[in-house]
Amino acid sequence: MILSAILAFTASMSASPAVLACGDDQVRRYELAAEGPRETWRWDASEAENLPRAFRAGLLEKIDECKPVAGGRVLITSSTGGVVLLNSETGDVLFHADAPMAHSAALLPGDRIAVALSIHDRGDRLNVYDLADGQRPILSLPLPSGHGAVWDPVRERLFALSHDTIQAFALVDWGRAAPRLEETANWTLPGARDGHDLSKAGDGSGYLVTTHDGVWRFNPDADTFMALHPLNPALQVKSVDIDADGHVAWVKAEERWWAFGFSVLHDRRVVRVPTDDMHLYKVRWIPAER
Repeated sequence: MILSAILAFTASMSASPAVLACGDDQVRRYELAAEGPRETWRWDASEAENLPRAFRAGLLEKIDECKPVAGGRVLITSSTGGVVLLNSETGDVLFHADAPMAHSAALLPGDRIAVALSIHDRGDRLNVYDLADGQRPILSLPLPSGHGAVWDPVRERLFALSHDTIQAFALVDWGRAAPRLEETANWTLPGARDGHDLSKAGDGSGYLVTTHDGVWRFNPDADTFMALHPLNPALQVKSVDIDADGHVAWVKAEERWWAFGFSVLHDRRVVRVPTDDMHLYKVRWIPAER
C-alpha cells in the first residue's frame, strides 16, 4: 500500500522529493523514491567529531528542528540546549551555541542567526547571534514560549512565533555596532492558540502555523488565518511544511511529543513514512533544484 502510494506520488515529479527529519540526537534525509522511501543521509550529534563534548553528550539530545538553508547547510536546534549550523555535504559544524530550550532558528542577513527559546522560569527569549561568536547573543527580546523563527527575504522581516502571537520584526541598524529588532506587526493566533510550528510555504502561499487544535495557512499581507484541511481540526501537529509543488508533509504526535513516522499528502492521497528507531519531532522539505 505504501509502495503504490509512493509510486503515484513520485510519478508526477521530475525528481524524487526528499525531506529532512529530526528527533533524538539525529537528523536524517529521506528520499521518497519510486521504489519506496529510503534513508539516504544521517547526522548523529553524539558522533560529530568537531563539536564540544557538551553538545555531543547532551545539549543536542533532543533535536526539535532541522531546517535546510542555502549552500547545502542545515540549521539545527535542540530543546536540550543547542544550536548548530551544519554543512551537510562535509559534516562540518560551522556554528554552535549553547541556547537553553532552543525550538527554532532562522539564518539572517549579515551572517547572524535568530533563535526562539522557550525556557519558562528563566525567561522565554528571541536571541540573535553572530555566526563568528556563539558564546553570547548580540541582542535578546522577550518571546513568550518561543517556538518559531523564519526570515522572509522578500518582505525583509523576521517572523517569530510565540504562545499567542506571530510577530514581524524589521532589522534596524543591522550593519552598526548596536543592531536591533523593531516590531512592525503582530497577529493573534486563531483557535486554541499555543503556537508550536511556523514554516514558510514553498509554494509561495504564505506561511503555515500549528496551534494546539489545528494547522492554519497564514497570510501576513491579508491578515488572515485559513484552516488547512485535513489537518484542521487536529490535535498536537508538531510540524507541517509545503513544498514548491504543493505537497504537504507533517508530523502528528503519537506518544507524548513525538511520533514514529511522518505523513505526506499528494493529490488527496496520504502516505505514511515510518522513521525506524527515532522519536520523530519535525520534518522539512528539501527544496528541489529547478
